[in-house]
Amino acid sequence: MVEVSEARDRVRSHFGPLERRGVLAGWRGGQIAAVAAGLVVAVGALRADPGVAGAAVAVMAVAGAGATASWPIAGRTAEQWLPLVARRAADLARGTTYVASPAPAGGGILVATGDGLSCGGPAHRAHPARPSVAGWWRGTGRGEGAGPFAGVRIVADGPTSALPGCGVVIDERAGTATAALAVRGHNFALLGAADQDRRVAAWSRVLAGLARQGGEVHRVQWLESCLPDAGDAVRAYATAHAALEEGNPARRSYQTLLASAAAGTRRHRVLVSLTVRTRARTGRKGRPPGPGDGAIGPGLPEVPGSLGREAADLCRALRAADVVVDGVLGPSALAAVIRESFEADVPGPVRPDGAADGTASGTASGAGPAVFPGAPPGATWPWPMGVDTAWDAVRADALWHAVYWIAEWPRIDVTPDFLGPLLFLPARRTLAVTMEPVPPVEAARQVARDRTADLADGELRRRGGFLVTARQQREREGAERRDAELADGHAQFRFTGYLSVAAPDREALADACMAAEQAAAQARLELRRLYGDQDRALACVLPLGRGLS
Repeated sequence: MVEVSEARDRVRSHFGPLERRGVLAGWRGGQIAAVAAGLVVAVGALRADPGVAGAAVAVMAVAGAGATASWPIAGRTAEQWLPLVARRAADLARGTTYVASPAPAGGGILVATGDGLSCGGPAHRAHPARPSVAGWWRGTGRGEGAGPFAGVRIVADGPTSALPGCGVVIDERAGTATAALAVRGHNFALLGAADQDRRVAAWSRVLAGLARQGGEVHRVQWLESCLPDAGDAVRAYATAHAALEEGNPARRSYQTLLASAAAGTRRHRVLVSLTVRTRARTGRKGRPPGPGDGAIGPGLPEVPGSLGREAADLCRALRAADVVVDGVLGPSALAAVIRESFEADVPGPVRPDGAADGTASGTASGAGPAVFPGAPPGATWPWPMGVDTAWDAVRADALWHAVYWIAEWPRIDVTPDFLGPLLFLPARRTLAVTMEPVPPVEAARQVARDRTADLADGELRRRGGFLVTARQQREREGAERRDAELADGHAQFRFTGYLSVAAPDREALADACMAAEQAAAQARLELRRLYGDQDRALACVLPLGRGLS
Protein backbone atom coordinates (compact mmCIF):
# COMPACT_ATOMS: atom_id res chain seq x y z
CA MET A 1 0.00 0.00 0.00
CA VAL A 2 1.30 3.42 -0.96
CA GLU A 3 0.18 6.59 0.75
CA VAL A 4 0.76 9.96 -0.93
CA SER A 5 0.84 13.02 1.31
CA GLU A 6 1.60 16.74 0.99
CA ALA A 7 4.59 17.80 3.10
CA ARG A 8 6.93 20.75 2.82
CA ASP A 9 5.42 21.79 -0.53
CA ARG A 10 6.21 18.39 -2.08
CA VAL A 11 4.17 15.30 -2.82
CA ARG A 12 5.74 12.56 -0.73
CA SER A 13 5.00 8.85 -0.81
CA HIS A 14 4.97 6.52 2.15
CA PHE A 15 5.14 2.75 1.67
CA GLY A 16 3.71 0.59 4.37
CA PRO A 17 5.53 -2.54 5.59
CA LEU A 18 5.16 -5.81 3.73
CA GLU A 19 2.03 -7.40 5.12
CA ARG A 20 2.66 -10.79 6.66
CA ARG A 21 -0.76 -11.92 7.79
CA GLY A 22 -1.02 -15.61 8.46
CA VAL A 23 -3.60 -18.27 9.14
CA LEU A 24 -3.67 -17.89 12.92
CA ALA A 25 -2.29 -15.00 15.02
CA GLY A 26 -0.02 -13.99 12.15
CA TRP A 27 1.46 -17.48 11.74
CA ARG A 28 1.61 -19.06 8.29
CA GLY A 29 0.36 -22.53 7.57
CA GLY A 30 3.92 -23.83 7.19
CA GLN A 31 4.91 -22.45 10.57
CA ILE A 32 1.91 -24.04 12.25
CA ALA A 33 2.63 -27.36 10.53
CA ALA A 34 6.30 -27.27 11.64
CA VAL A 35 5.39 -26.60 15.28
CA ALA A 36 2.64 -29.23 15.19
CA ALA A 37 5.10 -31.80 13.81
CA GLY A 38 7.56 -30.95 16.59
CA LEU A 39 4.86 -31.39 19.24
CA VAL A 40 3.84 -34.74 17.77
CA VAL A 41 7.45 -35.95 17.88
CA ALA A 42 7.81 -34.68 21.46
CA VAL A 43 4.67 -36.47 22.62
CA GLY A 44 5.76 -39.67 20.87
CA ALA A 45 9.22 -39.49 22.48
CA LEU A 46 7.74 -39.02 25.96
CA ARG A 47 5.32 -41.92 25.48
CA ALA A 48 8.12 -44.18 24.26
CA ASP A 49 10.53 -43.20 27.05
CA PRO A 50 9.17 -41.14 29.98
CA GLY A 51 12.68 -40.82 31.40
CA VAL A 52 15.49 -38.34 30.88
CA ALA A 53 16.31 -39.52 27.35
CA GLY A 54 12.71 -39.10 26.18
CA ALA A 55 12.46 -35.68 27.79
CA ALA A 56 15.71 -34.61 26.08
CA VAL A 57 14.40 -35.76 22.70
CA ALA A 58 11.10 -33.96 23.31
CA VAL A 59 12.87 -30.71 24.22
CA MET A 60 15.09 -30.90 21.15
CA ALA A 61 12.06 -31.63 18.92
CA VAL A 62 10.11 -28.65 20.26
CA ALA A 63 13.15 -26.35 20.06
CA GLY A 64 13.94 -27.52 16.54
CA ALA A 65 10.36 -27.01 15.43
CA GLY A 66 10.31 -23.52 16.93
CA ALA A 67 13.58 -22.62 15.18
CA THR A 68 12.30 -24.08 11.90
CA ALA A 69 9.16 -21.97 12.11
CA SER A 70 10.61 -18.68 13.32
CA TRP A 71 14.41 -18.46 12.93
CA PRO A 72 15.17 -16.43 9.78
CA ILE A 73 18.05 -17.39 7.50
CA ALA A 74 18.79 -14.81 4.78
CA GLY A 75 15.29 -13.39 5.24
CA ARG A 76 13.42 -16.72 5.21
CA THR A 77 12.63 -19.33 7.81
CA ALA A 78 13.60 -22.96 7.37
CA GLU A 79 10.06 -24.00 6.47
CA GLN A 80 10.13 -21.42 3.66
CA TRP A 81 13.49 -22.68 2.41
CA LEU A 82 12.35 -26.31 2.37
CA PRO A 83 10.36 -26.19 -0.94
CA LEU A 84 13.20 -24.38 -2.73
CA VAL A 85 15.83 -26.81 -1.46
CA ALA A 86 13.63 -29.77 -2.42
CA ARG A 87 13.07 -28.33 -5.91
CA ARG A 88 16.79 -27.72 -6.38
CA ALA A 89 17.63 -31.24 -5.21
CA ALA A 90 15.06 -32.72 -7.58
CA ASP A 91 16.47 -30.70 -10.50
CA LEU A 92 19.99 -31.88 -9.69
CA ALA A 93 18.82 -35.48 -9.44
CA ARG A 94 17.01 -35.30 -12.78
CA GLY A 95 19.76 -33.30 -14.44
CA THR A 96 17.35 -30.52 -15.43
CA THR A 97 19.33 -27.54 -14.13
CA TYR A 98 20.35 -26.97 -17.76
CA VAL A 99 17.57 -26.77 -20.34
CA ALA A 100 18.21 -26.39 -24.07
CA SER A 101 15.85 -24.73 -26.52
CA PRO A 102 13.80 -27.00 -28.81
CA ALA A 103 14.14 -24.50 -31.68
CA PRO A 104 16.96 -26.20 -33.66
CA ALA A 105 15.16 -29.54 -33.71
CA GLY A 106 11.83 -27.93 -34.56
CA GLY A 107 12.78 -27.43 -38.19
CA GLY A 108 11.13 -25.24 -40.76
CA ILE A 109 8.30 -25.75 -43.21
CA LEU A 110 8.99 -26.52 -46.86
CA VAL A 111 6.17 -26.68 -49.37
CA ALA A 112 6.74 -28.15 -52.83
CA THR A 113 4.44 -26.56 -55.41
CA GLY A 114 4.19 -26.68 -59.15
CA ASP A 115 6.08 -23.38 -59.34
CA GLY A 116 8.97 -24.39 -57.09
CA LEU A 117 9.74 -24.43 -53.39
CA SER A 118 8.40 -22.15 -50.70
CA CYS A 119 9.93 -22.19 -47.22
CA GLY A 120 9.94 -20.29 -43.94
CA GLY A 121 7.42 -17.89 -42.54
CA PRO A 122 5.05 -17.24 -45.50
CA ALA A 123 4.40 -20.95 -46.01
CA HIS A 124 3.91 -21.40 -42.29
CA ARG A 125 1.46 -18.55 -42.11
CA ALA A 126 -0.46 -19.94 -45.06
CA HIS A 127 -0.84 -23.35 -43.49
CA PRO A 128 -4.59 -24.20 -43.66
CA ALA A 129 -4.74 -25.36 -40.04
CA ARG A 130 -3.47 -22.04 -38.67
CA PRO A 131 -4.58 -18.48 -39.37
CA SER A 132 -2.15 -15.80 -40.44
CA VAL A 133 -1.59 -14.63 -36.87
CA ALA A 134 -0.28 -18.03 -35.80
CA GLY A 135 3.42 -17.24 -36.05
CA TRP A 136 5.90 -15.10 -37.90
CA TRP A 137 9.23 -16.64 -36.96
CA ARG A 138 11.29 -18.84 -39.25
CA GLY A 139 11.79 -22.35 -38.00
CA THR A 140 9.88 -24.21 -35.32
CA GLY A 141 6.13 -24.32 -35.65
CA ARG A 142 5.36 -23.88 -31.96
CA GLY A 143 7.85 -21.08 -31.31
CA GLU A 144 8.22 -21.84 -27.60
CA GLY A 145 11.25 -21.29 -25.44
CA ALA A 146 12.82 -23.64 -22.92
CA GLY A 147 12.71 -23.83 -19.14
CA PRO A 148 10.78 -20.87 -17.68
CA PHE A 149 9.81 -19.82 -21.22
CA ALA A 150 8.10 -23.10 -22.15
CA GLY A 151 4.57 -22.49 -23.35
CA VAL A 152 5.34 -18.85 -24.20
CA ARG A 153 5.21 -17.61 -27.80
CA ILE A 154 4.99 -14.33 -29.69
CA VAL A 155 2.21 -13.79 -32.21
CA ALA A 156 0.81 -10.91 -34.21
CA ASP A 157 -2.66 -9.66 -33.34
CA GLY A 158 -5.34 -10.22 -35.92
CA PRO A 159 -6.63 -7.75 -38.54
CA THR A 160 -9.85 -7.09 -36.61
CA SER A 161 -7.97 -5.88 -33.53
CA ALA A 162 -7.86 -2.22 -32.50
CA LEU A 163 -4.10 -2.52 -33.07
CA PRO A 164 -3.73 -4.98 -35.96
CA GLY A 165 -0.26 -6.43 -36.28
CA CYS A 166 0.95 -5.54 -32.78
CA GLY A 167 3.09 -8.11 -31.02
CA VAL A 168 1.43 -10.26 -28.37
CA VAL A 169 3.11 -12.62 -25.90
CA ILE A 170 0.89 -15.63 -25.33
CA ASP A 171 1.64 -17.41 -22.04
CA GLU A 172 -0.26 -20.69 -22.10
CA ARG A 173 0.61 -21.74 -18.56
CA ALA A 174 -0.47 -18.45 -17.01
CA GLY A 175 -3.38 -18.02 -19.43
CA THR A 176 -2.42 -14.46 -20.37
CA ALA A 177 -1.77 -12.28 -23.41
CA THR A 178 0.58 -9.30 -23.15
CA ALA A 179 1.32 -6.31 -25.39
CA ALA A 180 4.17 -3.84 -24.79
CA LEU A 181 4.49 -0.10 -25.42
CA ALA A 182 7.77 1.74 -25.93
CA VAL A 183 7.68 4.99 -23.92
CA ARG A 184 10.02 7.87 -23.05
CA GLY A 185 9.95 10.62 -20.48
CA HIS A 186 11.12 14.23 -20.27
CA ASN A 187 14.21 14.25 -18.04
CA PHE A 188 12.19 13.69 -14.90
CA ALA A 189 15.19 13.94 -12.60
CA LEU A 190 16.00 17.42 -13.93
CA LEU A 191 12.50 18.84 -13.48
CA GLY A 192 11.46 21.12 -10.66
CA ALA A 193 9.46 19.89 -7.70
CA ALA A 194 6.13 21.16 -9.06
CA ASP A 195 6.65 19.51 -12.47
CA GLN A 196 7.66 16.20 -10.89
CA ASP A 197 4.60 16.23 -8.66
CA ARG A 198 2.38 16.96 -11.64
CA ARG A 199 3.84 14.02 -13.58
CA VAL A 200 3.31 11.69 -10.64
CA ALA A 201 -0.31 12.82 -10.31
CA ALA A 202 -0.86 12.21 -14.04
CA TRP A 203 0.60 8.68 -13.77
CA SER A 204 -1.68 8.06 -10.79
CA ARG A 205 -4.70 9.00 -12.91
CA VAL A 206 -3.56 6.56 -15.62
CA LEU A 207 -3.41 3.74 -13.08
CA ALA A 208 -6.76 4.68 -11.57
CA GLY A 209 -8.38 4.24 -14.99
CA LEU A 210 -7.19 0.62 -15.14
CA ALA A 211 -8.75 -0.45 -11.82
CA ARG A 212 -12.37 0.02 -12.80
CA GLN A 213 -15.04 -2.52 -11.90
CA GLY A 214 -15.44 -5.07 -14.69
CA GLY A 215 -12.24 -3.96 -16.42
CA GLU A 216 -10.37 -6.33 -18.73
CA VAL A 217 -6.83 -5.45 -17.57
CA HIS A 218 -5.20 -8.26 -15.59
CA ARG A 219 -1.81 -6.64 -14.96
CA VAL A 220 0.24 -3.63 -15.97
CA GLN A 221 4.02 -3.68 -15.79
CA TRP A 222 6.76 -1.14 -16.35
CA LEU A 223 10.35 -2.08 -17.03
CA GLU A 224 13.35 0.23 -17.07
CA SER A 225 16.53 -1.29 -18.52
CA CYS A 226 20.08 0.03 -18.69
CA LEU A 227 21.86 -1.50 -21.68
CA PRO A 228 25.35 -1.11 -23.16
CA ASP A 229 25.57 1.11 -26.20
CA ALA A 230 28.31 1.73 -28.74
CA GLY A 231 27.63 5.45 -28.77
CA ASP A 232 26.62 5.53 -32.45
CA ALA A 233 23.57 7.68 -31.75
CA VAL A 234 25.63 10.29 -29.89
CA ARG A 235 28.26 10.43 -32.63
CA ALA A 236 25.62 10.61 -35.36
CA TYR A 237 23.90 13.49 -33.56
CA ALA A 238 27.19 15.31 -33.12
CA THR A 239 28.01 14.90 -36.82
CA ALA A 240 24.59 16.06 -37.96
CA HIS A 241 24.52 19.14 -35.71
CA ALA A 242 28.20 20.15 -35.73
CA ALA A 243 28.77 23.87 -36.29
CA LEU A 244 32.54 23.56 -36.84
CA GLU A 245 34.33 22.11 -39.84
CA GLU A 246 35.87 18.66 -39.78
CA GLY A 247 39.46 19.75 -39.16
CA ASN A 248 38.72 22.19 -36.36
CA PRO A 249 40.74 21.41 -33.19
CA ALA A 250 37.71 21.86 -30.95
CA ARG A 251 35.69 19.39 -33.02
CA ARG A 252 38.54 16.87 -33.04
CA SER A 253 38.82 17.20 -29.27
CA TYR A 254 35.09 16.54 -28.87
CA GLN A 255 35.25 13.52 -31.19
CA THR A 256 38.15 12.15 -29.14
CA LEU A 257 36.07 12.57 -25.99
CA LEU A 258 33.16 10.67 -27.52
CA ALA A 259 35.45 7.86 -28.66
CA SER A 260 37.01 7.50 -25.20
CA ALA A 261 33.58 7.45 -23.53
CA ALA A 262 32.17 4.80 -25.87
CA ALA A 263 33.14 1.92 -23.55
CA GLY A 264 31.02 3.34 -20.73
CA THR A 265 28.09 4.54 -22.80
CA ARG A 266 24.70 3.31 -21.68
CA ARG A 267 21.20 3.70 -23.02
CA HIS A 268 17.96 3.39 -21.14
CA ARG A 269 14.84 1.63 -22.39
CA VAL A 270 11.41 1.93 -20.80
CA LEU A 271 8.53 -0.40 -21.61
CA VAL A 272 4.97 -0.48 -20.30
CA SER A 273 3.28 -3.85 -20.82
CA LEU A 274 -0.42 -4.60 -20.53
CA THR A 275 -1.73 -8.08 -19.75
CA VAL A 276 -5.22 -9.54 -20.12
CA ARG A 277 -6.56 -13.01 -19.51
CA THR A 278 -6.97 -15.56 -22.32
CA ARG A 279 -9.09 -18.66 -22.54
CA ALA A 280 -8.84 -21.82 -24.58
CA ARG A 281 -11.59 -22.22 -27.12
CA THR A 282 -12.70 -24.56 -29.86
CA GLY A 283 -14.34 -23.68 -33.10
CA ARG A 284 -17.97 -23.98 -33.98
CA LYS A 285 -19.57 -27.38 -33.30
CA GLY A 286 -16.51 -28.64 -31.45
CA ARG A 287 -14.12 -28.63 -34.41
CA PRO A 288 -10.61 -27.16 -34.05
CA PRO A 289 -10.61 -23.39 -34.53
CA GLY A 290 -9.88 -22.12 -37.99
CA PRO A 291 -9.01 -18.80 -39.61
CA GLY A 292 -12.43 -17.36 -38.93
CA ASP A 293 -12.56 -18.27 -35.25
CA GLY A 294 -10.06 -15.77 -33.85
CA ALA A 295 -7.77 -18.32 -32.21
CA ILE A 296 -4.06 -18.57 -32.96
CA GLY A 297 -4.02 -22.27 -33.68
CA PRO A 298 -5.66 -25.63 -32.93
CA GLY A 299 -6.28 -25.92 -29.20
CA LEU A 300 -4.38 -22.71 -28.41
CA PRO A 301 -5.77 -19.67 -26.60
CA GLU A 302 -7.10 -16.83 -28.68
CA VAL A 303 -5.78 -13.30 -28.60
CA PRO A 304 -8.55 -11.45 -26.75
CA GLY A 305 -10.02 -8.51 -28.61
CA SER A 306 -9.89 -6.55 -25.37
CA LEU A 307 -6.06 -6.46 -25.49
CA GLY A 308 -5.96 -4.17 -28.54
CA ARG A 309 -8.66 -1.90 -27.11
CA GLU A 310 -7.00 -1.61 -23.72
CA ALA A 311 -3.56 -1.01 -25.26
CA ALA A 312 -4.98 1.74 -27.48
CA ASP A 313 -6.70 3.35 -24.47
CA LEU A 314 -3.47 3.13 -22.47
CA CYS A 315 -1.56 4.85 -25.29
CA ARG A 316 -3.97 7.75 -25.24
CA ALA A 317 -3.92 7.97 -21.44
CA LEU A 318 -0.12 8.02 -21.35
CA ARG A 319 0.07 10.75 -23.94
CA ALA A 320 -2.44 12.78 -21.95
CA ALA A 321 -0.11 12.32 -18.97
CA ASP A 322 2.73 13.90 -21.01
CA VAL A 323 4.54 10.61 -21.60
CA VAL A 324 6.03 10.11 -25.06
CA VAL A 325 4.68 6.87 -26.54
CA ASP A 326 6.83 5.68 -29.42
CA GLY A 327 4.23 3.06 -30.24
CA VAL A 328 3.10 -0.48 -29.56
CA LEU A 329 5.83 -3.01 -30.25
CA GLY A 330 5.35 -5.17 -33.29
CA PRO A 331 6.23 -8.89 -33.16
CA SER A 332 9.84 -8.49 -34.28
CA ALA A 333 10.41 -5.49 -31.98
CA LEU A 334 8.98 -7.47 -29.05
CA ALA A 335 11.24 -10.40 -29.93
CA ALA A 336 14.23 -8.05 -30.20
CA VAL A 337 13.76 -6.46 -26.77
CA ILE A 338 13.40 -9.90 -25.18
CA ARG A 339 16.44 -11.17 -27.06
CA GLU A 340 18.49 -8.19 -25.85
CA SER A 341 18.28 -9.56 -22.32
CA PHE A 342 20.39 -12.57 -23.28
CA GLU A 343 22.99 -11.05 -25.64
CA ALA A 344 26.32 -9.60 -24.58
CA ASP A 345 26.34 -7.12 -27.49
CA VAL A 346 23.09 -5.40 -28.43
CA PRO A 347 22.68 -3.70 -31.83
CA GLY A 348 21.12 -0.45 -30.61
CA PRO A 349 17.69 1.07 -30.00
CA VAL A 350 14.81 -0.92 -31.45
CA ARG A 351 12.02 0.93 -33.18
CA PRO A 352 8.48 -0.28 -32.48
CA ASP A 353 8.24 -1.68 -36.01
CA GLY A 354 11.19 -3.95 -35.30
CA ALA A 355 14.16 -2.24 -36.98
CA ALA A 356 17.33 -1.65 -34.98
CA ASP A 357 19.71 1.16 -35.72
CA GLY A 358 21.81 3.76 -34.02
CA THR A 359 19.15 6.47 -34.01
CA ALA A 360 16.51 7.27 -31.49
CA SER A 361 13.14 5.58 -31.71
CA GLY A 362 10.68 7.14 -34.08
CA THR A 363 7.92 9.03 -32.28
CA ALA A 364 4.41 8.15 -33.26
CA SER A 365 2.37 11.15 -34.28
CA GLY A 366 -1.32 11.79 -34.10
CA ALA A 367 -3.85 11.45 -31.32
CA GLY A 368 -4.31 7.72 -31.71
CA PRO A 369 -1.80 4.95 -31.04
CA ALA A 370 0.76 4.06 -33.68
CA VAL A 371 -0.17 0.95 -35.64
CA PHE A 372 2.71 -1.06 -37.04
CA PRO A 373 2.27 -3.96 -39.48
CA GLY A 374 3.27 -7.51 -38.66
CA ALA A 375 6.95 -8.28 -38.86
CA PRO A 376 8.37 -10.11 -41.88
CA PRO A 377 9.34 -13.77 -41.57
CA GLY A 378 12.80 -14.68 -40.44
CA ALA A 379 12.89 -12.31 -37.46
CA THR A 380 15.17 -12.95 -34.49
CA TRP A 381 14.38 -15.92 -32.28
CA PRO A 382 13.45 -14.28 -28.95
CA TRP A 383 14.14 -17.00 -26.38
CA PRO A 384 17.52 -18.14 -25.03
CA MET A 385 19.00 -21.24 -26.62
CA GLY A 386 20.08 -22.55 -23.25
CA VAL A 387 19.22 -21.83 -19.60
CA ASP A 388 21.69 -22.99 -16.93
CA THR A 389 20.38 -22.45 -13.41
CA ALA A 390 22.64 -22.16 -10.38
CA TRP A 391 21.56 -21.65 -6.77
CA ASP A 392 22.24 -17.90 -6.76
CA ALA A 393 22.25 -17.00 -10.48
CA VAL A 394 21.10 -18.16 -13.90
CA ARG A 395 22.92 -18.18 -17.20
CA ALA A 396 20.86 -17.52 -20.33
CA ASP A 397 22.99 -17.71 -23.46
CA ALA A 398 25.87 -15.21 -23.16
CA LEU A 399 24.97 -13.56 -19.85
CA TRP A 400 24.80 -14.45 -16.18
CA HIS A 401 21.84 -12.94 -14.34
CA ALA A 402 21.15 -12.40 -10.65
CA VAL A 403 17.56 -11.50 -9.80
CA TYR A 404 16.45 -9.74 -6.62
CA TRP A 405 13.03 -9.23 -5.14
CA ILE A 406 12.32 -5.82 -3.62
CA ALA A 407 11.18 -7.11 -0.24
CA GLU A 408 10.68 -3.71 1.38
CA TRP A 409 10.10 -0.25 -0.05
CA PRO A 410 11.07 2.96 1.80
CA ARG A 411 9.48 3.22 5.23
CA ILE A 412 9.96 6.98 5.43
CA ASP A 413 8.34 9.68 3.33
CA VAL A 414 10.17 9.92 0.00
CA THR A 415 9.98 12.26 -2.98
CA PRO A 416 9.07 10.95 -6.45
CA ASP A 417 12.73 10.70 -7.51
CA PHE A 418 13.71 8.30 -4.70
CA LEU A 419 14.69 5.58 -7.23
CA GLY A 420 17.36 7.84 -8.74
CA PRO A 421 20.42 6.02 -7.25
CA LEU A 422 19.22 2.75 -8.76
CA LEU A 423 18.07 4.11 -12.12
CA PHE A 424 21.36 5.93 -12.71
CA LEU A 425 23.47 2.92 -11.76
CA PRO A 426 25.97 2.44 -14.66
CA ALA A 427 25.53 -1.33 -14.79
CA ARG A 428 23.53 -3.63 -17.00
CA ARG A 429 20.30 -4.13 -15.11
CA THR A 430 16.51 -4.13 -15.37
CA LEU A 431 14.06 -2.79 -12.81
CA ALA A 432 10.54 -4.20 -13.19
CA VAL A 433 7.39 -3.37 -11.25
CA THR A 434 4.30 -5.50 -11.84
CA MET A 435 0.91 -4.18 -10.70
CA GLU A 436 -2.46 -5.88 -10.62
CA PRO A 437 -5.56 -3.70 -10.39
CA VAL A 438 -8.06 -4.77 -7.76
CA PRO A 439 -11.70 -4.01 -8.65
CA PRO A 440 -13.40 -1.77 -6.07
CA VAL A 441 -15.81 -4.45 -4.84
CA GLU A 442 -13.03 -7.01 -4.38
CA ALA A 443 -10.79 -4.38 -2.76
CA ALA A 444 -13.52 -3.59 -0.23
CA ARG A 445 -13.88 -7.30 0.61
CA GLN A 446 -10.11 -7.71 0.99
CA VAL A 447 -9.71 -4.76 3.31
CA ALA A 448 -12.66 -5.97 5.39
CA ARG A 449 -11.04 -9.40 5.71
CA ASP A 450 -7.70 -7.84 6.63
CA ARG A 451 -9.18 -5.63 9.32
CA THR A 452 -11.17 -8.55 10.75
CA ALA A 453 -8.04 -10.73 10.76
CA ASP A 454 -6.07 -7.97 12.49
CA LEU A 455 -8.69 -7.67 15.21
CA ALA A 456 -8.84 -11.45 15.71
CA ASP A 457 -5.06 -11.80 15.79
CA GLY A 458 -4.77 -8.91 18.24
CA GLU A 459 -7.28 -10.52 20.57
CA LEU A 460 -5.48 -13.87 20.41
CA ARG A 461 -2.17 -12.17 21.19
CA ARG A 462 -3.73 -10.29 24.09
CA ARG A 463 -5.20 -13.47 25.60
CA GLY A 464 -1.92 -15.33 25.12
CA GLY A 465 0.12 -12.54 26.65
CA PHE A 466 2.11 -11.89 23.45
CA LEU A 467 3.42 -8.42 22.66
CA VAL A 468 1.99 -6.53 19.68
CA THR A 469 5.03 -5.23 17.78
CA ALA A 470 5.32 -1.86 16.09
CA ARG A 471 5.37 -3.59 12.69
CA GLN A 472 2.05 -5.32 13.40
CA GLN A 473 0.62 -2.02 14.52
CA ARG A 474 1.76 -0.40 11.25
CA GLU A 475 0.11 -3.20 9.27
CA ARG A 476 -3.15 -2.58 11.12
CA GLU A 477 -2.90 1.16 10.46
CA GLY A 478 -2.22 0.43 6.79
CA ALA A 479 -5.43 -1.59 6.50
CA GLU A 480 -7.36 1.24 8.13
CA ARG A 481 -5.87 3.77 5.68
CA ARG A 482 -6.77 1.55 2.73
CA ASP A 483 -10.34 1.34 4.00
CA ALA A 484 -10.55 5.13 4.20
CA GLU A 485 -8.98 5.56 0.75
CA LEU A 486 -11.41 3.10 -0.83
CA ALA A 487 -14.28 4.97 0.80
CA ASP A 488 -12.94 8.14 -0.85
CA GLY A 489 -13.01 6.47 -4.29
CA HIS A 490 -9.30 5.71 -4.79
CA ALA A 491 -8.09 2.68 -6.73
CA GLN A 492 -6.15 -0.20 -5.21
CA PHE A 493 -3.33 -2.23 -6.79
CA ARG A 494 -1.31 -5.23 -5.74
CA PHE A 495 2.29 -4.71 -6.77
CA THR A 496 5.75 -6.18 -6.51
CA GLY A 497 9.19 -5.24 -7.79
CA TYR A 498 12.20 -7.12 -9.15
CA LEU A 499 15.74 -6.11 -10.04
CA SER A 500 17.98 -8.15 -12.33
CA VAL A 501 21.70 -7.58 -12.82
CA ALA A 502 23.55 -9.09 -15.80
CA ALA A 503 27.23 -9.65 -16.64
CA PRO A 504 29.23 -11.88 -19.00
CA ASP A 505 30.92 -13.87 -16.18
CA ARG A 506 30.49 -14.64 -12.49
CA GLU A 507 33.26 -12.29 -11.33
CA ALA A 508 31.77 -9.31 -13.15
CA LEU A 509 28.33 -10.34 -11.90
CA ALA A 510 29.53 -10.26 -8.29
CA ASP A 511 30.87 -6.72 -8.76
CA ALA A 512 27.64 -5.58 -10.43
CA CYS A 513 25.54 -7.14 -7.65
CA MET A 514 27.54 -5.31 -5.00
CA ALA A 515 27.03 -1.99 -6.82
CA ALA A 516 23.31 -2.68 -7.22
CA GLU A 517 22.88 -3.52 -3.53
CA GLN A 518 24.63 -0.28 -2.55
CA ALA A 519 22.45 1.77 -4.91
CA ALA A 520 19.32 0.07 -3.57
CA ALA A 521 20.36 0.91 -0.01
CA GLN A 522 20.74 4.56 -1.01
CA ALA A 523 17.20 4.41 -2.43
CA ARG A 524 16.07 2.83 0.89
CA LEU A 525 15.05 -0.43 -0.76
CA GLU A 526 15.59 -3.82 0.84
CA LEU A 527 16.65 -6.37 -1.76
CA ARG A 528 16.41 -10.10 -1.27
CA ARG A 529 18.22 -12.38 -3.68
CA LEU A 530 15.93 -15.12 -4.95
CA TYR A 531 18.12 -18.11 -4.15
CA GLY A 532 16.96 -21.37 -5.65
CA ASP A 533 14.42 -19.67 -7.91
CA GLN A 534 16.58 -17.68 -10.32
CA ASP A 535 15.27 -19.27 -13.52
CA ARG A 536 11.64 -18.44 -12.86
CA ALA A 537 12.57 -15.03 -11.44
CA LEU A 538 14.32 -14.14 -14.71
CA ALA A 539 10.97 -14.25 -16.51
CA CYS A 540 9.64 -11.63 -14.08
CA VAL A 541 11.94 -8.93 -15.51
CA LEU A 542 10.70 -9.45 -19.09
CA PRO A 543 7.48 -8.00 -20.60
CA LEU A 544 5.47 -11.14 -19.80
CA GLY A 545 3.24 -9.83 -17.00
CA ARG A 546 4.68 -12.29 -14.46
CA GLY A 547 5.73 -11.68 -10.88
CA LEU A 548 2.53 -11.87 -8.83
CA SER A 549 0.91 -15.02 -7.49
